[in-house]
Amino acid sequence: GKTTLLNILAALDKASSGEVRLDGMNLSSIRDSQISSFRRDNVGFVFQEFNLLDTFTLRDNIYLPRVLAGIKPSQMEAELKPIAEVLGIDGLLDKYPFEVSGGQKQRLSIARAFLKDADIIILDEATAFADPENEHIIQESFKKLSKNKTTLMIAHRLSTVVDADRILVIDEGRIVEEGKHSDLIAQDGQYKRLWDEYQKAVDWRIGG
Repeated sequence: GKTTLLNILAALDKASSGEVRLDGMNLSSIRDSQISSFRRDNVGFVFQEFNLLDTFTLRDNIYLPRVLAGIKPSQMEAELKPIAEVLGIDGLLDKYPFEVSGGQKQRLSIARAFLKDADIIILDEATAFADPENEHIIQESFKKLSKNKTTLMIAHRLSTVVDADRILVIDEGRIVEEGKHSDLIAQDGQYKRLWDEYQKAVDWRIGG
């Protein structure tokens, strides 16, 4: 249900009950003809699937949504440079998707989302395909790129969310716990159990 929730928040799906409000506006009330414009102007996405075109370079894959929005190439180049440097992909932009690793593709998809400069960034398992090195780069990049933005992140890899302002634990479609990482650890509830299991798995991978 976590991905379904993100799809509803991004106006990709409509909720069967309840409301999603953004700045007082009920997203369910947006006409179908306006939904694409809403997503284009307000929301950046990073999904598990990279949705890359194999015949395009990484640079062109990043640019494509902005090209479709009518942005000039010179403007995109200036906007991409600092983002690519933060993500450490500035030396990869002329390569093709089949030439880079899964973690590097993930960083590319993040660059594409932040190039859009949307106020809301939605990330579904943003480090799912990242090795420890790429995961660290991605986490550090988030801290720099997500300032003054609302970032919604789904993660099974709990190290991804330890610095979040607010963590929601969902079980059977319901929020069962919420708070900062330290608060949830102190509560000694479901999140604490998940964290302990995650730590054991990390220790096993390192030792094994």
